Amino acid sequence: MGTRSGDLDPSILTYLMQKENLSIDDMNFMLNKEAGVYGISGVSVDFRDIETEALSGGKQAQLALEVYHYLTACYVARCAVAMGGIDVLTFTAGVGEKGPISRKAICEQLEFLGVKIDDEKNKIRGEEAELSTEDSKVKIYTIPTNEELMIARETLKLV
Repeated sequence: MGTRSGDLDPSILTYLMQKENLSIDDMNFMLNKEAGVYGISGVSVDFRDIETEALSGGKQAQLALEVYHYLTACYVARCAVAMGGIDVLTFTAGVGEKGPISRKAICEQLEFLGVKIDDEKNKIRGEEAELSTEDSKVKIYTIPTNEELMIARETLKLV
């Protein structure tokens, strides 16, 4: 998440509250506004800013990206286990549509599942496209999000 924490041991909450003398509101603010990639990078919630800082040598920004890539790959792998495999991996929304660096890093960590991304195809940004290599066991796609269309469809259902 941009500013929200991901999974954490519930005991960390009471530990931090006692150690740092934090109120429930303080803890809520910390977990929802000061955590996530922003909390790790110290830069921004915008991955373009984080990538720029990382490429400039910013260690915290590099760590934020590494954690994001690793955890995303872990979630995909968990889903693959639950489904008994994976046939298609689809990237969408901000980073998924416009983040070739992140897509590549995530796919590299999923190679053990037969995921192979084509570096040339992966250069695409904001367009629907297949990104997998010819010999990839898993098809990889990027599909732009069309939130306005979905809102219009849901509104039409209500009307």
